[in-house]
Amino acid sequence: MSEFYTELKELRESQNIDLNEIHSRTKINMEYLLALENGQFDVLPLPYARLFLRAYVIEIGGNADEALRQLDIFQGRKVGKRLPKKTEPDELKTPQSTHKTKTPSQSRTPTKVRQDLIKGGLLLIVFLFAIFIIKKINEERSSAIIENGKIVLAENPDAITNDQLVNNYVENVSQTVAMAVEPPLKLKIVTSERIWYSIIADTSAPQAGILPVGDEKSLSFENQIYVRLNQTAGTTLYINGIKVDELVEFNHPAEIWFFAESSTITVKQYILQR
Repeated sequence: MSEFYTELKELRESQNIDLNEIHSRTKINMEYLLALENGQFDVLPLPYARLFLRAYVIEIGGNADEALRQLDIFQGRKVGKRLPKKTEPDELKTPQSTHKTKTPSQSRTPTKVRQDLIKGGLLLIVFLFAIFIIKKINEERSSAIIENGKIVLAENPDAITNDQLVNNYVENVSQTVAMAVEPPLKLKIVTSERIWYSIIADTSAPQAGILPVGDEKSLSFENQIYVRLNQTAGTTLYINGIKVDELVEFNHPAEIWFFAESSTITVKQYILQR
């Protein structure tokens, strides 16, 4: 019988859901997603293992409560009701034993009671914080990311629509240069800032999303590609591994067109209207 995490991976693959899609939507580190699917739960930062597992299972359309129950069993925790301790026959025959058993109230000292209360309070705080994180993940304007092993809430940058670009910005710089690249063609965006992007490759539908800090976006294409960024600060763009030097760092939107037929790239960068 396969482990529950193997069955979850099979469920994801049967629905053709790429792990990168889950990473993009939940902002859970790819290392942690791979650890979930390989049963390496000790790799995940405590106490967020259950939070990450629930978010992952929801994304693939599974039963989150059942997955958490299976996690408890996998980690060796006791679930369900405890069975009463069996009494030996000899013990039943000696009701007048002089041995006195301490009741739970007698064995718990005031110090022990205080320690239990503190532990219970800490667990409650962790539980409330987990609910807060889940709520924030589901909000449109913020996402949870992992930085240095800790969950950090980050504001999502705004999408730049055509109307916003026309009504709120004016063209500042426009450059068209030749690029000595040949098919197969590949675009790569690397960023040290949290940015919004929209990409149209050839005649395919637009792809839009948020690129987290330190992440990258790669896409292969044949004839032409169009890219729109909400800003270029901390952002580098490559075509077939060649850096596009014309894309300078700027805290405003930019548009990039590349045409394979003429092997040229056009970069337009904008500033706010005054």
